[in-house]
Amino acid sequence: MRISMTAAPAAPILDEHSVLLWQTCAYADDLTDAARSMQPLGDAYDAMLEFLHYRLLPYLTEEERRLPETRLRDERMRGLLLADHERLRDDVGNLEGSHTRRRLALTADALVDRLDRHVGREETWVADHGPEPATEVDQQGWALPLLFAGDIDLDALPARHRERMVLQRLTWMRPGEVVRLQARGDLHPLWRRQNSRSPDSHVWVYELEGPGMWRARVTRRSNSGD
Repeated sequence: MRISMTAAPAAPILDEHSVLLWQTCAYADDLTDAARSMQPLGDAYDAMLEFLHYRLLPYLTEEERRLPETRLRDERMRGLLLADHERLRDDVGNLEGSHTRRRLALTADALVDRLDRHVGREETWVADHGPEPATEVDQQGWALPLLFAGDIDLDALPARHRERMVLQRLTWMRPGEVVRLQARGDLHPLWRRQNSRSPDSHVWVYELEGPGMWRARVTRRSNSGD
C-alpha cells in the first residue's frame, strides 16, 4: 500500500497527520516488500513494531489527551474518533500476532488503510473556525518539507529552531536512510547532542571539515536500538 503525499497543508494538524501517515506507509512498505519477496523479515518487522509502539500509539494517546480542547463539530465525532483509535490499536495487536508472511502483509496493509481513512475523516471533523494558531516553525512551512529532505543546509533553517528540527529529522530516519547535512559552522556539537540522545543509532562521516563549510553524511543504522 503506497500513498503519495502532496504539498504540505496549511494547518499544523494536517502537517502532523501527513507526517504520521507518511511514516506509517514507509515502514509498512518495507515490511510488505520483504514479506512478498521472501526476503528476511527481521529488520523490517522490528523497525515497524518499534515505530508503532514509540510513535503511533503514543500519538493516539496524546491526541486523546487533547480532546477537550479540540474543535469538533459535535460530541458524536468524539466517540467516532475514540472508536477509530481502538481499531488502530487492535491492528497493531493483529500485526504482532501475525505468524505468516501473507498475514503480515495483509495486516500491515489493513493498518495503513485504516489510518488513511481515519486521517481523512478527522480532518473533516475539525470545525471550520479557521486554522489553528501557527507556531513560528509552522508559519515558515519547514516541518513537512524537512521530513523528505535528503540534503539539509542548516544555514537556510530558522536560527532559533534549526538544531531541534534537524535532530527530529534524524530521529525520523528509516533504517539505512542517508541524510547529508551542511553548514558554515562546525557540525560536531550537533553530532554530540544527537549521539547523547540516541547513542550509536547513526553513523556520521565527514565529507568536508571547514574552515568555511562543513558537510556530513549521516546514515541510520539498520539495527539501531533507540
